[in-house]
Amino acid sequence: MIENLSFGMKLKLLVPTCMRAWGLVHTSHIVRLSIFGLAMLLLGFPVYATNEYLLASDREGRNILRYDAETGAFVDVLVSAGSGNMNVPFGMAIGPDGDLYVSSGFTEIFPTHDARVLKFDSETGKFLGTFGTASATSSLGFMAFGPDGNLYVGDVSNATVLRFDGKTGESMGVFATGLPGEGYFGLDWGPDGNLYVGSFQDHIDRFDGVTGASLGILSTPEASSAGSVTFGPDGMLYVSDYFGSQVLVYDIVTGELVKSLHQGLSGPNSVVFTEDGDLLVASYFNNRIVKFEAESSTGTIFAGGHPLHGPRGLLLVPAIPVPEPSTYAMLLAGLGLLGFVVRRRKEEMAT
Repeated sequence: MIENLSFGMKLKLLVPTCMRAWGLVHTSHIVRLSIFGLAMLLLGFPVYATNEYLLASDREGRNILRYDAETGAFVDVLVSAGSGNMNVPFGMAIGPDGDLYVSSGFTEIFPTHDARVLKFDSETGKFLGTFGTASATSSLGFMAFGPDGNLYVGDVSNATVLRFDGKTGESMGVFATGLPGEGYFGLDWGPDGNLYVGSFQDHIDRFDGVTGASLGILSTPEASSAGSVTFGPDGMLYVSDYFGSQVLVYDIVTGELVKSLHQGLSGPNSVVFTEDGDLLVASYFNNRIVKFEAESSTGTIFAGGHPLHGPRGLLLVPAIPVPEPSTYAMLLAGLGLLGFVVRRRKEEMAT
């Protein structure tokens, strides 16, 4: 029957029960009020709700969409098309300052080269200015902040990794260079400290994570177009094969293919991992975000349909603890009771 009682009634039952257990039943009315107020304070502190979102850069819609990271339900358009003169959003990253960084690119429909990294408020989507600019011949792809705090961006047109000062956005030049004919889409730092870059060919380019010197390739013969690359919590390298419509998983130590994920995918782009170890994949051609639960090779639709139209990048925004209204109510009530007790004690002492 107790589960049908209101929170207030449960609290009124809880406090006397604890007092009997502690032998405080026969204490004064003031002491009981003090204990009751302290209980309300303690119960008020841990009541939090969390808002974690999945962001998707939408190639054809030219905007950034926000989804509930747990359910996949569409929330809103975080960054509208054209905000900050954003042409076509591609890569996304959360900076050390908590803001959202977005690479602005181009498509056949929107052909203007717009090699800029834009900065937005990660909660409101407000445009905060242009962070960095590349040459007019560049086309910026996926990006990530490095261990040194600087921003690294793949250049799709020139097969280079560009580096920007993580605080000022000033160009630090080319960090790493690939072979002619390659296109650098995704990049990530491995557990060995080196930088792995998707070449959009049948291999992954490897570079020294500090100097940018070439360390050769990781052959991925099963991939027709190794694009986005991400290291999973298992230490394996997850490679999205855009034209092969699969995500390939490699052991970077042995170079062996561990497994292939393909169910529900058509033109996979960015991949991200949730806190539960589930894999989310942006599936471009069928306008879906596909979910593979941890240790499973079965894909299910996590999000899809309008307004999603050509998802490219995915980004999980870290959870922000948000106190629920009941927290404030409990804290205020507890403080009020304790204040009343203090005043009554002063009045008793005065008499």
